[in-house]
Amino acid sequence: MQLKRSFLILSVLVLLVGGLYVTSTRQPATAQAQNLLVNPGFDMPYNDGVANGWAAWYEDSGDKCNTKPPDWDFVCRPGWSEEMDYNSLGLTQGAPSQHVGAQYITWHGGVYQTVSVTPGSQVRFTVMGYSRAANEQPPAPSYTDWAPRMQVGIDPEGRGQWYTGVIWSGENNIRDSWQALSIETTAGASGKVTVFVSSQFRLVVPLSHMDSWWDNARLEIVAPAVPPTATPAPTSAVPPTPRFTPTPRPDGAVVHIVQSGDTLYGIALQYNVTLDELRRLNAGTLGPNDLLQVGQEVVISGAPITLPTPTPMPTEAAPTTTPGETPAAPTQAAPAGDMAGLCVSAYYDRNGDGFQQPETEGLLPSAVIALVGTAGPAGTYTTDGISEPYCFQNLQPGNYVLRQTPPAGYQAVGPGEWGVMLSGGQISALQLGYARAAEATSEAQPTVPAAAPTEEASGNGLSKTLNTIVRISGIIVLLLLISVAVLFFLSRRAR
Repeated sequence: MQLKRSFLILSVLVLLVGGLYVTSTRQPATAQAQNLLVNPGFDMPYNDGVANGWAAWYEDSGDKCNTKPPDWDFVCRPGWSEEMDYNSLGLTQGAPSQHVGAQYITWHGGVYQTVSVTPGSQVRFTVMGYSRAANEQPPAPSYTDWAPRMQVGIDPEGRGQWYTGVIWSGENNIRDSWQALSIETTAGASGKVTVFVSSQFRLVVPLSHMDSWWDNARLEIVAPAVPPTATPAPTSAVPPTPRFTPTPRPDGAVVHIVQSGDTLYGIALQYNVTLDELRRLNAGTLGPNDLLQVGQEVVISGAPITLPTPTPMPTEAAPTTTPGETPAAPTQAAPAGDMAGLCVSAYYDRNGDGFQQPETEGLLPSAVIALVGTAGPAGTYTTDGISEPYCFQNLQPGNYVLRQTPPAGYQAVGPGEWGVMLSGGQISALQLGYARAAEATSEAQPTVPAAAPTEEASGNGLSKTLNTIVRISGIIVLLLLISVAVLFFLSRRAR
């Protein structure tokens, strides 16, 4: 009889422990069900170095990857591999992470994944990123001047092409630590979105180690699609303009109007022209690293965006007056043949907002400013911090690029190069702000929406906490039941 009772008690204990284990192991699956990505943790298996469910992408500058021009203004194909972090250097947030990198070559690439979503849904993509750039092996720290320019992006139409239609986040240049990168957008009519991770080491002398790692990705719907209203759209609505229709100008040049998500590389592919040709035709109008602005005209073929060479005024065109007649006053508008000017100054941008407050942000000496036009260099000036603004004068109207070298111990607030359009008869002004290197580094923290990383971290943390509580509770219950069983057994023997 006692054997039967003991067997019954043990059976109840096994059932209780098994139930607690099943409950604790099923709970994280419920919390993870909202993640739309396949293999969000970049877990095994890997195919050609890329985690299952993801695909590789990269930008290739072609022959420059073989000739290696000394300006390093080109990018090549990196390598992909799984990172298991056998030496416990902190290169994973799980086992494993997705590694992308190259040695002694500038590169631009990452991985992407396309998933199905309800059109019109507001989606958020969040992923943890880590970067490192140095000649020494880890754990030696990264070199501070090698920016990885890490980004995440979403193509709301799910085309799977990094160079067109992608909405990118701001750049994250934090090294030697994990950082959350996030971007939100509304899914398009295709019912698919493509998410991208990107790193770009460009315009730097390449090092032995220029790497990035990605882990713990998450794509979730943060707001459902808004149902269509009952009122039908009027039939007289104007249809949208085709996205990639080249527009001829009166001067014969064919131009492309930049849309959100366009890149110069993507435009070159769409119109079957080379990047170098686009740069030549649009000299002075492109931002640093071929940066484009929405609504900007990019010349595809024909005349570049330059103003015509001014025609000298004929000497016989001088106005004459008859005796007793008052000569007409000159008009304020300058003739088209007048030259242009650009006045520049450098100042200490204490708060890093890109605007000078004269009462608290004074002029800076030792900033080197070079102006380059389509015809070549137009002048160089080094600030003294006293006599600015300095004016480049007698410039031909047209497009110019202003390049700056910050004073020692300072970094530019904003781009390192400025595209400037100068019109005849006008003098433009440009104030260049600089922050101390330490301040610029501290203010370069990524502007990631707080909700995304907090939600991700809290979701994982909550699941782990609940699992721990459930398992500890199960152990306590198990000990209590064993104590009851022992007391019951002893009481039976006492009888």
